[in-house]
Amino acid sequence: MSTGSGAGIGSGDEAGSGTGAGARTDPGPRRDPGAPADPGARTPLVALACVTEDVGGVPHPAVRQVYVSALEDVAGCAVVLLPGPAAWLPSVLDRFDGLVLGGHESDVAPERYGDLAGLGLRAPERDELALSALPLAIAAGLPVLGICRGLQELNVAYGGTLRDIGALPLGAGHREDLTLGRDEQYLPRHDVAVAEGGLLRELTGQSALRVNSLHQQAIGRLAPGLRAEAVAPDGVIEAVSAPDAPAFALAVQWHPEWYAASDPLSKRLFTAFGAAAAERAGRRR
Repeated sequence: MSTGSGAGIGSGDEAGSGTGAGARTDPGPRRDPGAPADPGARTPLVALACVTEDVGGVPHPAVRQVYVSALEDVAGCAVVLLPGPAAWLPSVLDRFDGLVLGGHESDVAPERYGDLAGLGLRAPERDELALSALPLAIAAGLPVLGICRGLQELNVAYGGTLRDIGALPLGAGHREDLTLGRDEQYLPRHDVAVAEGGLLRELTGQSALRVNSLHQQAIGRLAPGLRAEAVAPDGVIEAVSAPDAPAFALAVQWHPEWYAASDPLSKRLFTAFGAAAAERAGRRR
């Protein structure tokens, strides 16, 4: 999340403030790529994928507020929560200006990518939503942003596979320390190398970033049609793009939503997505 220079969320009192994505800050003067939208323009409407969770024996569509806050306050978007499986989505997809798939504790079901292994928590309605919505959204030219599980879903939707790194020695560098508070859990844990000539390098101008990826599933075989944008020292792919997509299509394994208002890299990712969504909204006037 922060760059190799040490700036950003790893730099002292911002991390301990507990404000997370809820704080509003000036997104800066840069406008292309990833600049904030013209405040007089039409507000883009984006769909944010949910997961069904049981609360008191009653199913609820659930998503963490930090995603909503990052999209509203940093990306400048209006947010509609999208529960699965959403069989009606194709008939209303053209009303949206972007699609966001965030993280969740559940795993993408192994049978979705031709595997039989895996013992993690399942969310079949989220699998159905993501794997049906992603091809439709990309084909329709909607900007797409994937975070954590969203990166894994994008890879599976394009025909790639996942692997479980939770029990492997390398998995220790990709897990949160549950003895810490949430804000500390989401501080940067490791570096990633950013590929030359890719979208992430264009957005950040950096060859290395320090990020906070917290996950047990990771990309196994990279899908045809996707480009690896960043890789951890242990070989785990940490960001991908879809170069042939007609609009912005980027997914990261880490969690930019947590400090989107204060961390420069996180802010850049959300403003880039917001700018792409605003451009689509402007064309739909």
